[in-house]
Amino acid sequence: MKTNRPKYSHKSGFKVPEDYFGKLEDKMLDNFNMQESVELKSTGSGFKVPDGYFDTLEETITSRTKQQKPRVISLFKKEYIFYAAAVITLFALLLGDFFKSGSNQNIGWDDIELSAMENYIDEGYEMGYIDLNSSEYSDFILNGGQLVQEEDFNSVNSDAVFEYIDENLEDPAFILE
Repeated sequence: MKTNRPKYSHKSGFKVPEDYFGKLEDKMLDNFNMQESVELKSTGSGFKVPDGYFDTLEETITSRTKQQKPRVISLFKKEYIFYAAAVITLFALLLGDFFKSGSNQNIGWDDIELSAMENYIDEGYEMGYIDLNSSEYSDFILNGGQLVQEEDFNSVNSDAVFEYIDENLEDPAFILE
């Protein structure tokens, strides 16, 4: 075995005669000239262009590609204006009713519902912003620890009292007590 042998052979596997490629072009041209040239006959197939087509082609293309005016879409449609006018009118009417408190309106204790007062006092007591201590309501207590005197009941109609209790008392068992 040879140890210093080159990895690749210096000679290739293809051999060509000397000056082969120099004469190749000449041989091909001689061969081409010796053969009879064959002309293709026109079969009439293919595309036909009208006379003067390319003369007016540029004008036709530019006339078709001219930018037309774009369609303008308005941001404010008429129906939105009507909706806005209706909302503003409704708002003005509500504000007019809200701030309507002239000198001709006399608001008294009879205008306030009893249940609204009871709810206000109950919620205020539970939430802590109304404190019912004895000093606040002691002015209402009369002599003997009674809030109402016997003379106040002399003018009360008993039928009206029973009717009031019947309408406002939820549990009729309290009447019997």
